[in-house]
Amino acid sequence: MTIKLVSDEKIAETSSKGNQEKWYDKETGRWYKLDQFGYEALAETVISTLLEQSNLETDFPFSFVRYSMERLRVHGRERTGCSSKNFLQPGQSLITVNRLLSNHLGFPLKEKLSRLSSDKKRIAYLAEETAAITGLELFPQYLTLLFELDALFCNDDRHLNNIAVIEQDGVFRYCPVFDNGAGLLSNTRLLQMDISPTALISSLRARPFLTTFTRQRNAAHSLYGAQLELPKLTEQEIRSVTAPLLEYYPVRDHSLIADRVTACVLTGERR
Repeated sequence: MTIKLVSDEKIAETSSKGNQEKWYDKETGRWYKLDQFGYEALAETVISTLLEQSNLETDFPFSFVRYSMERLRVHGRERTGCSSKNFLQPGQSLITVNRLLSNHLGFPLKEKLSRLSSDKKRIAYLAEETAAITGLELFPQYLTLLFELDALFCNDDRHLNNIAVIEQDGVFRYCPVFDNGAGLLSNTRLLQMDISPTALISSLRARPFLTTFTRQRNAAHSLYGAQLELPKLTEQEIRSVTAPLLEYYPVRDHSLIADRVTACVLTGERR
């Protein structure tokens, strides 16, 4: 079934990669967003499906957003995208760590981070200052999980507005892990399909500190220990999860997308 979206009800979701069009449907209680740069919807759906096997919700008071593929009719034509349930309850607000800490400091968070002499000190500041302001004692573990997931799925878009908490009447909650759509080499505008996945993966840099995924993850591990547990995935398992989602894309790209997704996850596991 194709879902029709109305153009004048869209919002533009800004990221370090550009703007992505996004809609909220009050009747379904779901957010819908379009593929804007490649196969972001597939990346979101694959990652959330694989996280079902993790300890993210069993060992921690954390959760993650489940995504599903969609056919969306917008701007007069059919497009590919994904949808997810709205995780905010009435009265709740999403507050990014960028906004939270910048307001607390009285000047941009980036200025504070630039004064710190190492990524380890930057991670400690983000983790512990956020925990102190919000009362979320496990925020350091939550932040470490994000960096572990980014390293596993090659997500190079974990900027400071993609790390957030939920607030209601002065009480804070952990935000479900969301917005992994830049992972798995999904941005085919910047990461062209005719370049080998191995070469593309080696060129990526982890945000928010523009270092390697391994270095960022290891810095968090040295402070707070390893958090994520996920059974070792085989190439067959990864391709099995990816295969039914490929029907949303041109047949000519199926093998290329499957190869890129598989290469990312297997490389992430080796890290």
